[in-house]
Amino acid sequence: MTTPPPVPPAGQPSYGEPAPAQPSGYPGSAAQPGPPVAGAPYAPPPARPPRQPVQLWDVILTIVLLVGLVFVTAFASFAGVFLVMASDSCGAVGECNSGLIVMGWLVGMLLPWVVLIATVTVAVVFMVKRKLAFYLPLIGAVAVGGALVLGFALAGAGVPAS
Repeated sequence: MTTPPPVPPAGQPSYGEPAPAQPSGYPGSAAQPGPPVAGAPYAPPPARPPRQPVQLWDVILTIVLLVGLVFVTAFASFAGVFLVMASDSCGAVGECNSGLIVMGWLVGMLLPWVVLIATVTVAVVFMVKRKLAFYLPLIGAVAVGGALVLGFALAGAGVPAS
């Protein structure tokens, strides 16, 4: 005894028969491409755009400038250490704001290193993505100088004018 094949519901094709045409705008309609058909020509996926070649001069110059930025940062941080001496005249001139002096000392001593780390990180990302990066250490050097000037300004604001 064999079981008869199942009968599909009304309006649906049986197994192996093509589906009836659907109105436009629905998934699987004639407006959208269907699944690949056996024997149809294969279209390869679109190729990735070619990567930009490595510019060796940019990599070498960026690394040399980053090494120079390390020395600039060390000098700026060393100069920031001496900002604590802004409090030397506090007893003779009047009351000083020691909080501002300490804040200026810390900014002048530590912020240049934060700028260095950020500059190195961004430069490495640019070099990995093969973008020009030689100008980033130059911007970093200006930012290190700005951090030191900010430290001087904060420390100087804590000392009253004589």
